[in-house]
Amino acid sequence: MTPSQPEPLTCETALERLDTAWLDPLPEEPLGADLLAAREHLQECSACWTKWEERRVADRRIAEVMQAIPVPTGLREQLLAQTVADNSKSSALSAAGVFVDQLLAQNVVAASTDQPTVATRTRHDRQLKRRAWWISVAAMLLVSFAGGSWLWQTLQPRRVSMQMLCDHTPLTPAGLTKVVDFSKLPPLPATWPRVKGLRVPEPTCWFTPPSTRDAAGWFIFELKTGRAPAIRGVLLVIRQANVSDPPAELIARPSWSGYTQRGGKPVSVAGWSERGVVFLCFVPGEPDALDRVLSATTPTSA
Repeated sequence: MTPSQPEPLTCETALERLDTAWLDPLPEEPLGADLLAAREHLQECSACWTKWEERRVADRRIAEVMQAIPVPTGLREQLLAQTVADNSKSSALSAAGVFVDQLLAQNVVAASTDQPTVATRTRHDRQLKRRAWWISVAAMLLVSFAGGSWLWQTLQPRRVSMQMLCDHTPLTPAGLTKVVDFSKLPPLPATWPRVKGLRVPEPTCWFTPPSTRDAAGWFIFELKTGRAPAIRGVLLVIRQANVSDPPAELIARPSWSGYTQRGGKPVSVAGWSERGVVFLCFVPGEPDALDRVLSATTPTSA
């Protein structure tokens, strides 16, 4: 009795077998006769080869996109934790289950024509489930990242710029909240408490710059030197971590200077950093009065 020869594979069956193997089989899933036959068909059929290459390129692009997405610090851990927590109730996983069922149903229809062995069908089903699971996880992570990244960026307070502080810091306490708990205030510049003739004549307040992380300390100060009239100004004290472009550390003179107006009148501004805190000193008028304040308060005059 002459053994029957296996029928040639159709294009659809060959591509389906290759699809279920993903890009490479797992170690416990060695190449079987069905997969070898599918690969041989691929070598002989240019149309199937083109389709298979397109699918491989698409798979690689998904992998590259997933690896190239920059995840903000902390978001990766939140997404992974949320993915684990939602495994039993996520609608995305329910959709993945429907997808797996559909793939399995298609596989059963195809298997009825090829009549593979029970072991082949079991391995085939396991491969389908593995591919469907990876597609579902990739889709879920992309959707979670798209929504989570937008929410993350929306909820994260933006750091304030030096220019914004210069433009928005008020020179009067109107509308500001008085400080009750002084332990929450950033420290004053190291030399200021020791400067003779320097005092804070009014209550210290909180000023919240637009979109910053927390409030800044707001001080009105007066500096009396000799017989000249006292110089009155405002010192803003804000943590360096809340400033997008903090000035350099104070060495001899402040490293940032600005010039603004209030009520049509000029205001001179100088800024510097000390011990993780940014300071901005506002003095109405031309820079001469501000220079006198800085000469009296900085460790070494330039």
